[in-house]
Amino acid sequence: MNIKMLKAAFAGVILSVSAFANAGVIYDVQNGALMGASGLDINGEMYKVTFVDDSCNAAYSGCDASLFDFTTVQGATAALDALFAQVFLDDVMVAGVEYDFDTDPMLTNGCDRVGFCEIWVPYLDAGNGNVTSAWYVNKSASDYTGSTAWTEAYSYGDNRDYMTFTNFERMAAVPEPST
Repeated sequence: MNIKMLKAAFAGVILSVSAFANAGVIYDVQNGALMGASGLDINGEMYKVTFVDDSCNAAYSGCDASLFDFTTVQGATAALDALFAQVFLDDVMVAGVEYDFDTDPMLTNGCDRVGFCEIWVPYLDAGNGNVTSAWYVNKSASDYTGSTAWTEAYSYGDNRDYMTFTNFERMAAVPEPST
């Protein structure tokens, strides 16, 4: 009787651990480039992100603020924090290949300069009505810094080889299966 209970308890532990093993970020890597990821937890909401190798105009249909995923600097900064905590990591295995997304910024779509890449999250600044961005720099030294000083007039008209725009999409909640 004790052996049956022990086997049942062990099976329960294995099942609960395997359920957690499938949770987390799912990386979209194409031809060695990080195109995006899904399963990001940003303040309790699940998101999918795509890295856009183009301008804000291309990423958001003319840089239309109504299409921005975040509308405050706090929301944009939370999205960046989630990227650096959950996506830009080293020793990530995707389809049997190991990637260092933190220490090799050039692996991210749109980032073609050695040593660093600017990751931009546009938002509409309600205080002054300007389109602006929160951005962090992913450096090969595994650290990053942020700024919100860039404005539409300066940053959105061009596509630079050291930056990528992010396009976030809220993921629908998946209902738990019934027992």
